[in-house]
Amino acid sequence: MLICHLQLRFNAFQKASYETNKIMISRKAFSLIEVLFAAAIMTIAVLPLLWMTRYSNKSTMDAYYELLAMTLAKEPIQVFRAIGYSDLVLNINNPHPDFPVGEQQIPCDGIKRPVEASAFKRKIQLEVLSAEKAVRVMVSVFPGGQNRVSTWISNDSVTMEALIFEKIR
Repeated sequence: MLICHLQLRFNAFQKASYETNKIMISRKAFSLIEVLFAAAIMTIAVLPLLWMTRYSNKSTMDAYYELLAMTLAKEPIQVFRAIGYSDLVLNINNPHPDFPVGEQQIPCDGIKRPVEASAFKRKIQLEVLSAEKAVRVMVSVFPGGQNRVSTWISNDSVTMEALIFEKIR
């Protein structure tokens, strides 16, 4: 009885195994159309993620370089404010050795700045407004040539202006 029962189970297992093998034999692999369809769906799913990552990186670098340019533009304005109106008027052509009037490449020696600061140029203009008893300081910072900064930054230049008035005593 036990042998007969085992024989029936073995026959049932063999029959199920045969049916499974029959299905597997009739379908050995994916067709080319199925593979191409799966690849197209994966591409459609992954491309927006890649574009979003690229845009995020570009926005981050643009914000970093724009902030650096604004900092480099503020630098001479703050120094000239500390110098004051009367000393600026006396030395209008060369008010400070680190911040000469005119256009120059921004050096990274002396004052501590990020290395990327040397990729910028700065143009400083001073104008005496005698009617208002003020000095107008105009500072423009822009990428100096073809470099990494000009690739990432979206604005051509960052310009800041300030008026430095005579102190009233």
